[in-house]
Amino acid sequence: MSFLCEVFAPDEVGATPVAPHAAISADERVLLTALRPDVPLAIWLRDVPKGWEAMLAPMLVRAPFTAIAEARPDLAVERLAEKLPLRVPVELLADIYRLGTLFAAMTGHDQVRLRLEAVTGDACRRFHVDAVGYRMLCTYAGAGTEWCMGDPELCQVSRAPLCGVAMFRGRKLAGAHCLHRSPPITRTQEGPRLLLCCDEPGVFHHDA
Repeated sequence: MSFLCEVFAPDEVGATPVAPHAAISADERVLLTALRPDVPLAIWLRDVPKGWEAMLAPMLVRAPFTAIAEARPDLAVERLAEKLPLRVPVELLADIYRLGTLFAAMTGHDQVRLRLEAVTGDACRRFHVDAVGYRMLCTYAGAGTEWCMGDPELCQVSRAPLCGVAMFRGRKLAGAHCLHRSPPITRTQEGPRLLLCCDEPGVFHHDA
């Protein structure tokens, strides 16, 4: 994760304002663009690991559940695992640690608040902007978070892909924002979701 040492030059950050847009790439460095005021959403596209669905199936059977932990990324992952209703695959824990460490570095904190939940209903059906600074979401199973750059009645609604990492700018930060919501899985009869949410420490909003 050497790219975490990279910074945007002043002329890049303070460039002439452009229309808000989502930055999407298979290069993990795309997440850094969420630090720009004109990029309310950055999505890092990732391949779904082989055997991923079968590996997570036992967790989805235990849905719904929610586990939350706030600490240094390594301790947060340990505490998160202790709160879950069954033993978690090491591959999943390793990825949560990776994303938690990445999020903490990007936001300049020593700690991170992790939330892993298996969702069986419509957690948040309305499009909204989170009352946070930054929020990172990754859907490990099921339908991804829905998002749009304007009025959802007029603009195209997209979904974050499975295992993709989405970095949202919340309304506590100046600049552009992106509306998003949990997908309506009850109406569409889609299966349960397994969602990871990374927040800055001290955040208690459950509107991802």
